[in-house]
Amino acid sequence: MLIGLIFGLIIGWLVSLFGGNTLIIQGVFELTGREISNAGYYTIFALLGLIGGLLKHKS
Repeated sequence: MLIGLIFGLIIGWLVSLFGGNTLIIQGVFELTGREISNAGYYTIFALLGLIGGLLKHKS
C-alpha cells in the first residue's frame, strides 16, 4: 500500500520532468473547471498509486 503511494509520486515526478504536469493540470481545469496546483497534481498521482497498490495487493 505504501509502496504504491511512493511509486505514484515517483511516476508523477518523472512525468513532471518532461512538462507533463502542466498538461495534466490544464486538462483537469478544462474537464472540471477547477484549478489545481502542483500539490494537487502530486496528490492525484499519490492517490492513483495508492489505489493501484491496493488493487495489486488484493489480487
